[in-house]
Amino acid sequence: MKAVTEKLEATVNSTDSGAERAGTDLRAVRRIDELVGQTPLVKLNRVVDDDGPDVYVKMENVNPSGSIRDRYVSEIVTRAVDAGYIVAGDELAIAGVDDSSVAAALLTNLLQLRLRVFAPSHSSKRLLPLIERYGAEIVWTDEDKGLGGAIDAAATWARQAADRMYVDGYRRQAVTDSYADMADELLEALHGRILGAFITSVTTGGTFRHVAKELRETHPALQVGGAVLTDNDFSDLTGHAYNRLRKVSLSEAWEMRDRIAREEGLLLGPKGAAAVLLAIEMRKDVPEQEAIVALNPDSGQRYLGWEQKQLFEVTFHPDSAH
Repeated sequence: MKAVTEKLEATVNSTDSGAERAGTDLRAVRRIDELVGQTPLVKLNRVVDDDGPDVYVKMENVNPSGSIRDRYVSEIVTRAVDAGYIVAGDELAIAGVDDSSVAAALLTNLLQLRLRVFAPSHSSKRLLPLIERYGAEIVWTDEDKGLGGAIDAAATWARQAADRMYVDGYRRQAVTDSYADMADELLEALHGRILGAFITSVTTGGTFRHVAKELRETHPALQVGGAVLTDNDFSDLTGHAYNRLRKVSLSEAWEMRDRIAREEGLLLGPKGAAAVLLAIEMRKDVPEQEAIVALNPDSGQRYLGWEQKQLFEVTFHPDSAH
């Protein structure tokens, strides 16, 4: 006990700051959107055993609005502003009450723009308070037409005036570029260590298409895993070269989330927890000297109290898969 106390006192009395110990480059920014990207990799120490490759979590929840969607929304909107396509006072449209809409709501306020979020009336209301707090206007669309109807309504509304723009997360080059940037920073954070496996949750397959493809250009032997939440199984996985797909129930995801929170101090969302679950299972297929990265796309705090409620219904339009 004395040794432990002395060690704690030495740590507290150290003249080095936490940032110095971690080698962190602290900086001041003019706007919070300058903090999009460069998210950390956090090594898991207790939920994995000592035998096998290290497993890291890519913490996309530390982006300003709390999810990976900050990346592509920021790219789309700031490119449009820089090109003069939209200016202060103009209005953007986006479809779905989801992480993308939260990201867009945050960013439009910063850039003195306005935002309308089009969504089916029966959408999950889990993220609605966040979107409204950032000042976006919600336009409820026909329940029977689903998210596809909301997408059509948003795009149609945006075409009706020159001072409007539809934020299309499926077909813009900015989306591809934002995910390529994430692949680069992930590899940079490993400091030359070989990436043996990359695991994501799977909805549209977009993260695989944009991130794993980039990673495989420098790591052709990369193992890619996809964790498919059974309650969010909207995916058309045809043509996606996953090495392994694994269906994960929400109950399994919640159990892993709680274990990671207790043992690692990380509160992941169900998608991130599902990715970690598969990453642990794939360790046997990856050489010990290599690294495994599981992607946590959003904040675990956003799901507290929603474990038994509607989470994912009406969040994906099959005709827009990418």
